[in-house]
Amino acid sequence: MILSKLPPKIERIHIYANNIELGLLTQGSIHHYQPIQTQQHVSLTMTKPHLDGYKSGALHPIFRQNLPEGFNRRYIAEKLARYANVNDMYLLALQEANGVGMLTYKSELQLPQVDAVSIDEILSYSSPEPLFPKLLNQYYLRNALSGVQPKVSIPRTDRTLQQKDLIVKSFDEAFDLLTVNEFVCMQAAEYCGLNPPRTYLSENLETFVIERFDKEDNASLGYEDFTTLLKKPNNPDSKYTGSYETLLKATHLYTDNLNEVKKMYKLIVFNCLIGNGDAHLKNFALQYTPDMKKVFVSPPFDITHTLIYDTIDNKMALKLAGSKVFPDKAELIKLAQCGDFKMRDAEQIIDHLAAGILDYLTKSNEIKLFVGLRQSIEVSVAKVMSVSFTRGTYRHDKKRKFT
Repeated sequence: MILSKLPPKIERIHIYANNIELGLLTQGSIHHYQPIQTQQHVSLTMTKPHLDGYKSGALHPIFRQNLPEGFNRRYIAEKLARYANVNDMYLLALQEANGVGMLTYKSELQLPQVDAVSIDEILSYSSPEPLFPKLLNQYYLRNALSGVQPKVSIPRTDRTLQQKDLIVKSFDEAFDLLTVNEFVCMQAAEYCGLNPPRTYLSENLETFVIERFDKEDNASLGYEDFTTLLKKPNNPDSKYTGSYETLLKATHLYTDNLNEVKKMYKLIVFNCLIGNGDAHLKNFALQYTPDMKKVFVSPPFDITHTLIYDTIDNKMALKLAGSKVFPDKAELIKLAQCGDFKMRDAEQIIDHLAAGILDYLTKSNEIKLFVGLRQSIEVSVAKVMSVSFTRGTYRHDKKRKFT
């Protein structure tokens, strides 16, 4: 595509879901979303029974939740700097039908089709020239994905009908063998019965691939992470504010289903056991059918064992019982009784997940690729399960979080 043909700015975006127009988003002195019908809503947090619009100084939470941060945002902005004002509205328009969730954004942007790359090509890539920069250059106009880590969204095409839409992540020089780390943790989640999306690790260990999980029977599902559901401020630190108790209570509120609350509880327990200090609000989400009659917990994603990296603080991303220190088993049992619900099998859940993680570690071949990873995860599990482990009160640590 000739970049000079891009519009210099985007001020109007028509919002669709599964080919049904929901409303119009405009930007003037403020952002304004005007629904055009009330049969289907744009967000679980925007369900007025009438056609009154929604005004916001910053972009509304449902629209900003998938906007890129960090590397991807800088890359897009630098590429387009001579041709366009790349603000939040522009990044939203670039998503078109490729954003995670059911929403599609139509504007004066007319992006060309891009051929998909097959999963086999990604996993077996062996050229001396790294693959990820090639993918990024090919897909950056359609790469408005949330998060700080470098990543690329690759849609399926007629040439790859048997392949799901993919998200491809590159290695990070600041975090040794991060791709192996995430693959191992996601495989452990699969082994423990948490039903994560299918994941892959390239032969050269430089690339981690995860299948998209926001489509079902050729229809896109609604998707909202907890920065959106809890209406957090539009700043990078907001995903680290809150507690795991609030996650459970909000899950209960939005799903009205104790089975879904239990799913969320299992995800929280697993993240604590595996030693993931980056289990923040954007790494938990709810999904729903377009009519919003069925709301359920999203499968696990973005799980890594962060405690092995000495440049990251050894705290959790959110508080539990007022502290960001990793909990012991007793605290996790108390967590199961923090709202208008009580999980009587909390101890069995914790024991099952702990045993599952440890058993998986003995069977994994990939964990052998990262020296010390197995031992570090085993220590993490042991600390949570120890009856003598005591927790301190939360104290701010200046070491950065993994993002």
